[in-house]
Amino acid sequence: MDIFPSTLIISTNPETVHKKITEITESLGHKFNSNNPDIFLINEESGWGIEVIRTIKKFLSQKAFNHQNKIVIIFDCHNLNQEAQNALLKTLEEPGSNNFIILTTNKPSAILPTIISRCHTIKLSSPKKSSNQKLLHITGNLAKDLLTAETLSKNKDDVLPLLETQLQLYQEELVKNPNPKTAKFIEKIIKSIQMVHANVDPKSALDYLFLA
Repeated sequence: MDIFPSTLIISTNPETVHKKITEITESLGHKFNSNNPDIFLINEESGWGIEVIRTIKKFLSQKAFNHQNKIVIIFDCHNLNQEAQNALLKTLEEPGSNNFIILTTNKPSAILPTIISRCHTIKLSSPKKSSNQKLLHITGNLAKDLLTAETLSKNKDDVLPLLETQLQLYQEELVKNPNPKTAKFIEKIIKSIQMVHANVDPKSALDYLFLA
């Protein structure tokens, strides 16, 4: 697999993005998780201003801990403000020896054309839904909801794709049938995903989803 210093993944499906990032990081000899000291994750919690770009540059300037290379992953890079996107250009062009940058977006039109031109672009299509991709439902019956939560995997590598798939399914459901209940549950799914990305125990993220 050819790995480029700067890669932009374009997709509306979080599950396919997660799989592609895992594929790229494993090809570089890494395990994709937030505990890896040589992978720097940028998301909503990091902020979208110029300071986060300075933090990226500092991270890349330091020696790797356990690997031969370092990786920066910027989720939803279209959220970076104009100043931050401009500051990112130089780093994308020259990330440094054995440094790699992966960006993801579902809104390429919100990214500077100069960022896109500096990256190897991968456009991913959404996978067809299999019969086992079904909406999870909160019944209101505490005992039943607890049982459902307990039957789900508590492994982060399983919980995150599950939550991201549910987010896509519920967003599609909201488009077909707009209602406050679905919108509220989408907010809970997003919060649960943020908890997992922040290295909160996956079981706690699922408990929040079903019981909060």
